[in-house]
Amino acid sequence: KAHTSTQHLGKLFQDLLTSAKAEDGRLQNHPVVTEMGEYLEQLTQDLRFSAEKKGLGMEYLIGAVGQATSGNRGEAGGNKVVRPLYYAHIDPDRMREVITNLFDNATKYTDSGKVSVGITGDDHVVQIRIQDTGAGIPKEDVPHLFEKFYRVDNTATRTIGGTGLGLFICRKIVEMYNGRVWVESTLGQGSIFYINLP
Repeated sequence: KAHTSTQHLGKLFQDLLTSAKAEDGRLQNHPVVTEMGEYLEQLTQDLRFSAEKKGLGMEYLIGAVGQATSGNRGEAGGNKVVRPLYYAHIDPDRMREVITNLFDNATKYTDSGKVSVGITGDDHVVQIRIQDTGAGIPKEDVPHLFEKFYRVDNTATRTIGGTGLGLFICRKIVEMYNGRVWVESTLGQGSIFYINLP
């Protein structure tokens, strides 16, 4: 119990420090041009374990329609497909924090079903989406979700715990790259978190 409490305090302290730095522009940031498709695919491979450990399905989708990739890179139903490239100017470590946070939330609040990570875009924007089949978010909570210390107050959130800073930090990081993060959710059907990056 002491060990768990210490870990929780450490996480809270780290989140407080990160959010304070994000607010006053001291967050270390080293953006480079990154091909987001390959970056995201690698990241979802790293995150896959936490979904599978909970018995959830996991998929990575590329393109507007959302063509699922299994092991066959660049093939869909036997037809060769040219894989689109999506470039953004981001710090890979900072963006990893954002996607990991959103993915962890998706797995935490989903008891059965799957978590999907997808990417699409055009000449102006790269869009990443993280979709779950979880409990969903009440409509009245959605506008406040990315505020500092805001937490949805229901049975699920009380048992799962958290600092109420994760989504605030996500928003601050995405805004560093002139991007935008938001959510669409239906209670009882799950949520989709979107990130748009120029």
